[in-house]
Amino acid sequence: MRPSLAIRSRVLAPSVVLSLLVAACGGSDGTGPVRAASVVIQPDSISLDVGVSHQLAASVRDGKGIALTERAVVWASADGAMASISSTGLVTARAPGRVIVSATSDGKIGQAVIRIAAVPVASLVILPESASTAVGRTLVLSATTRAANGNLLFQRQVTWTSRDVATATVSSDGLVTAMMPGWVVITATSEEQSDSTVVGITRMPDFSIVDAHITQGVQSGDGSIPIVLGGNPAVVNVVMRTNVQHAQAMQVVFRLFDAGGALVRADTVTKQGGIDLDPGYDAPDAQFLIPASALAAGHRWQVARDPKVISVDDSSANDVFPRTGTAALATVTVPPLEIRFVPIVLSAHAGETGAVSAGLLPEYVRVVKSVHPLGSVTPTIGEPFSTTASFGTPPRGGESPFWLQVLGELDVARIASDAPSAHWYGVVVPPTGFNYTTFGGFGYVPAPGTYDNGARRTALGVQIGWFSDPAQARELVAHELGHNFGRRHAPCGNPANPDPSYPYAGGLNGRVQHDVFSWATGRATSAAAVSALIGDIMGYCDVPWASDYTYRGVLAFRAPQIAIAAGSAKAERTRVLIVRGTIEEGGLVRIDPVFAIDGHPERPRGAGSYRLEGRAADARVLFSYAFEPADVDHAPTVRQ
Repeated sequence: MRPSLAIRSRVLAPSVVLSLLVAACGGSDGTGPVRAASVVIQPDSISLDVGVSHQLAASVRDGKGIALTERAVVWASADGAMASISSTGLVTARAPGRVIVSATSDGKIGQAVIRIAAVPVASLVILPESASTAVGRTLVLSATTRAANGNLLFQRQVTWTSRDVATATVSSDGLVTAMMPGWVVITATSEEQSDSTVVGITRMPDFSIVDAHITQGVQSGDGSIPIVLGGNPAVVNVVMRTNVQHAQAMQVVFRLFDAGGALVRADTVTKQGGIDLDPGYDAPDAQFLIPASALAAGHRWQVARDPKVISVDDSSANDVFPRTGTAALATVTVPPLEIRFVPIVLSAHAGETGAVSAGLLPEYVRVVKSVHPLGSVTPTIGEPFSTTASFGTPPRGGESPFWLQVLGELDVARIASDAPSAHWYGVVVPPTGFNYTTFGGFGYVPAPGTYDNGARRTALGVQIGWFSDPAQARELVAHELGHNFGRRHAPCGNPANPDPSYPYAGGLNGRVQHDVFSWATGRATSAAAVSALIGDIMGYCDVPWASDYTYRGVLAFRAPQIAIAAGSAKAERTRVLIVRGTIEEGGLVRIDPVFAIDGHPERPRGAGSYRLEGRAADARVLFSYAFEPADVDHAPTVRQ
């Protein structure tokens, strides 16, 4: 991080203080108070050290030299930065020099001369006491001056010298530049005091690979998040360090091996100098883009610097990562994801319909693919779905009742469709005359462990191109699908019902991540770093990305479900009973009218804090299911 400099300015003005006393009432003849003829300060000349105070006295006298009592006196300093004075005449030395202080009464002025001397330097210490650096590198030394009483002294002239300028030079502000290997004594002197330190200069530069990790867009600090097979390409980020400033180019190679140890891929990049002395993943020294087809379970990998041993280096042991052997490529498989984008037809608003087309599908899924752990993703276009829900009254609309009605209706349509296991995303366009929507989208948050049942895979959002920020609708798709993947809100931007376990303060991303998808699709020439200080995709902050916490949560929600029958979406339709409703805050249960359709059953998993029973007319139990109701992202007091 760059140091921040705060500069404060101070306007210096004469220091004026008023001493208020009750004036005398005059003689018995009623002629009024006797006026002052002179003001005398005692002492009228004094010498002080910086930081020392002394009490002055002011005597107000008449024309006969008789002291007048109880007269108001105004004390002032000609230079308050050099010497300040209180309302009672206490003068305090601030800086070396000569300054006049005055006392005024009845228009008469008395003056005193204050001479201020600097406190002599009693000791000087150089920090650090010893140091080392490398040829061509610089090192900053500091000198601390103190008075005899141990107080720090500031703004004292310090002279720096090097005893061997061929080995190292030193500037007037203590900047040491290493010229050649060896040892050199650097001395600092102020007034009569001095101190010395010894600087060692290494003979050879050393380059090393500090760390490397593989990411598809989100990775943890320890690099333990696995690669999802069959999905996005991956990027290998390499962080290096050097002990010298340099401009030489060097090669870095990434090698991928199969389970038997055979080399299956080798990529080389050239680093054009400028390796950071303070490395980090915000600016990797090398990046490799690895296609998805090259990633497989059982593979191992390693990164090496300068494989042809061209550059001068102090040690080759730290030029590979891992240091010994190869690292296992951690992988995971998740089920294919089909997202059916359904245009929502608003029959209450002249049939205005959300925009979905083959050309827009890549835009709808761009952020989804960038921030979520997905394998194969297939976006499709569903048949337009008509609703009678009212968006509201122009110009503001899109409140909770509208979204809840459409969400419930679309979820029933999904169950009755030929693709109940797909994620249905309804695309809404705010009708003509509306320039504001209270919510940009809604989505179910299913209970943990319910994903393999296909339940609650329905969400809604405003169409691409309606918001003034073109990225907002894309981010909404990733946000609402994140809810369908069991994620609650991240506490960024004050959302409703935030996740109490979110680990990073303010709902921020928490770690530097990288935009792999933009590089893989040709939108960028590298995987740009994504700041740790932006908000998580599950919050409300601008320009979001997924944190490692959210990414792991989605992965845990989907990864165990790889055994889902591939043909479940095409199973025979049957007659099903639709029982739905809400459980509101306080335990109030509302059941919507029950009806039957031809569709695909979605039954509870047999666990949860609620139970649904169906009984015959004679009270026989026909079915009984324990279940946990789903949440809705923007309705924290209502469960579905």
